[in-house]
Amino acid sequence: MGEYYQRNFMKSSVLIVYAVFLPGIAFGQITTTKVAPKVEISDKAPYDGTKNFLGEDVYKYVGQELYLKGVSEKLRKFGYENFVIDYRQDGLINKLNVYKCCDSYNSKYDALAGKYFKVLDVIKHPKAAESEFVYGQKYFLKLQEKNGDTVYFEYDSRFENSFPFIVVGFFEKQKQLVIGKDFVFADEILKSSTDIQTGKVVTTKTGQKWKCTDLTIEEEYYTLSLIIVNSVGEKTTISCDSVFGKWRRGRAYFGEEADSYRSKFGSASFDTILQGKVRLGMTMEMCRLSWGEPKSINETISAAGKTAQWVYSDNYLYFTNGILTTIQ
Repeated sequence: MGEYYQRNFMKSSVLIVYAVFLPGIAFGQITTTKVAPKVEISDKAPYDGTKNFLGEDVYKYVGQELYLKGVSEKLRKFGYENFVIDYRQDGLINKLNVYKCCDSYNSKYDALAGKYFKVLDVIKHPKAAESEFVYGQKYFLKLQEKNGDTVYFEYDSRFENSFPFIVVGFFEKQKQLVIGKDFVFADEILKSSTDIQTGKVVTTKTGQKWKCTDLTIEEEYYTLSLIIVNSVGEKTTISCDSVFGKWRRGRAYFGEEADSYRSKFGSASFDTILQGKVRLGMTMEMCRLSWGEPKSINETISAAGKTAQWVYSDNYLYFTNGILTTIQ
């Protein structure tokens, strides 16, 4: 019996010791931290005429005059989208809210083509609070037509091709940049171009210079275009996108720029670039001008130097220390 109490006493003593010396078990506390919403800092600089489509800088349109471009003949039956009388109503559902309805569900082409509008205000899309994903980057331009009508145009800051206007300030700025200037174009740009006076295919020669005599909207696809003339008096048009757009690199050069490249690379190499070709011994810069940016680049550094593989849709270019060594 004494042994029983002794054993239990010893067990109790051990438990007490553990209870005294066992480190305390602490439970973590989950906290929340309030984060201030992102402050949208708008660009306060005034509209400078360098861009026609402003994306998220939409508020810079306020005070600007817009010209509504025409469209090719086969598209005219569809009219113009996104012009409404009341921006708080859905013009796609309510025809009565479509401004100068209707070609299909859209505004009549003949009633709006070639009109000028002044931007009075920019309004965030009223449904933006309901669905940021769908409407968060949409706005309404409050416009006043020259006859006094007020109308709203739904503007999507993501899609340039949905903006049917030319900003008059942009047009004037481009005229200053191009009229009287010489240009040299890659051969492919002027391929099959026709003389606007005779309808005949113009004479083209690699590296020839063309002088810009005017800026206009050509009446086939209604793109903003340069009127250019060559040394024999032939006139044709070339779109501003080809001269200033994202595909411009390697396709269009101001005259002084072309002279600089010809001096830097040599006439034969620069003509090869204008022809859209590459040849062994060309530098990476030459190849970029001729073929544009590759889809991907794979590089290797070894004792022999730096090698690179440029991957295009149907071809591979291989460089050693920056010089083209293999075309595949």
